[in-house]
Amino acid sequence: MVHMKAQLSQVQWGLVLKTAVVLYLLTLILGLGLSLLLQVFLNRSHLDQGAIQSFTVITALLVVVVTGYGALWVARKVDRAATLHGFLVGMVVALISFLLDLAFSGAIHSVGLVLYVLMVASGLLGGVLGRRR
Repeated sequence: MVHMKAQLSQVQWGLVLKTAVVLYLLTLILGLGLSLLLQVFLNRSHLDQGAIQSFTVITALLVVVVTGYGALWVARKVDRAATLHGFLVGMVVALISFLLDLAFSGAIHSVGLVLYVLMVASGLLGGVLGRRR
């Protein structure tokens, strides 16, 4: 328990929180842009249910990939506990996603739970890969 408190006291919370928020916003913007490009490519002139679903799928995939990259970046920026920092970036991104899903849809679906786990795992992987040896 003492070791965990020591590690948590070394966490650069500002860096973790800022990175997670920027990552989430970046994935929303990229997801929207890619979805609109897909609509143009498919010659659709209006937004329909398919467009909304494509935005959701593209954004979900992007958030997992971008979270891993962001966690790797944070892990390389810190001197200690790189893996913990990566894990925390993934946790914060998953928490933001969870809270927004809950606020806008009022329910959490099983696919969402899988995505939250993937976000955390992606952050953890980024933290592991970003460790300085």
